[in-house]
Amino acid sequence: MAVVATASIASVTTQSQVQPSHATGSGTQAGTTGQGVRTGSGAATRVGTVARIELRRHRGNVVGNGRTLFLANRTTFRPRRMKVALPPRVRARSWVVVDLKTGRVLGKHNARDKRPQASTMKLLTAVTAARTVNRRRPHKVTRFEAHQTCTCAGLAPGRYYGFQTLMAGMLLPSGNDAAEALAGSYRWGRAGFYRAMNRTAHRLGARDTVAKNASGLTARGSHSSARDLVLLLRAALRRPAVRHVLAMRSARIATVNGRHRHTVWRGTDYVNLYPHALGKSGYTTPAGNTLVVGTWIGAHHIAVAVMHAPYGFVTSDARKLTTWAAGNFRGLRAVGRLPHS
Repeated sequence: MAVVATASIASVTTQSQVQPSHATGSGTQAGTTGQGVRTGSGAATRVGTVARIELRRHRGNVVGNGRTLFLANRTTFRPRRMKVALPPRVRARSWVVVDLKTGRVLGKHNARDKRPQASTMKLLTAVTAARTVNRRRPHKVTRFEAHQTCTCAGLAPGRYYGFQTLMAGMLLPSGNDAAEALAGSYRWGRAGFYRAMNRTAHRLGARDTVAKNASGLTARGSHSSARDLVLLLRAALRRPAVRHVLAMRSARIATVNGRHRHTVWRGTDYVNLYPHALGKSGYTTPAGNTLVVGTWIGAHHIAVAVMHAPYGFVTSDARKLTTWAAGNFRGLRAVGRLPHS
């Protein structure tokens, strides 16, 4: 348990053997710890055996020592011995920032909190379907599948659709009808598919994730975490059948015989706005706005998951965290790592 020590910063940092570092930027005169760490207008805490300095100012830069954790604008990060901008102010309830090439966690806030995840669960549905569903066998859509809340793919009961069509109908317009159709096409039935989703999550190391349906709609006991959403995105991007669909701006939803067809469009605003990005968004009232996205900026592949952001802020929150990580990449040490999967 972290112990706040606003009046005895020197003793806390001495126990943790913190080397000199400096906090710079606008605001009040920086305070100095017993080991020469200038904290700004902040307080030292301990997280286990690791010192953490909480900064009360919201802007500016900090120079760390590569070991001490810093907390600014609710983001925990670990700066090296070079100038690093403070992370941006974010309105979501939990988030994580990851170097997707190495699995290094560069910043986080409540990253393991279990929350309703809305349609970002469809990434797990997609990965599970890509592994387990017979892609050559068309699926006849049932009334249950066609009458889900948000039948955004526009599937009609009694008609046959191919695997790739169902995948596009699920991931682009976030069709709950297409998600349940993929689950229904599993050879051991819908309930068997849900169990396969949870086995897949466990195999990926997504231990905070429990699926109760294929769509991500609110269900008792269904949840995920910001950290787990990045694991699901990483797995989705490694599957060509899934990655290909995530990269599409639109798709034609057509029955196998071609007699009925219409076009659907990708609904993830972040991916539509910013180049070199792939991911999935979601919304329900309990989950708020959720988003997990991976963005290439230069040579860096930055993944960000944001959960329960207020209306109108999920895209901007994710973008601010992405650009912060890319712009300060060399100065950030890991505060954790994703499991290998």
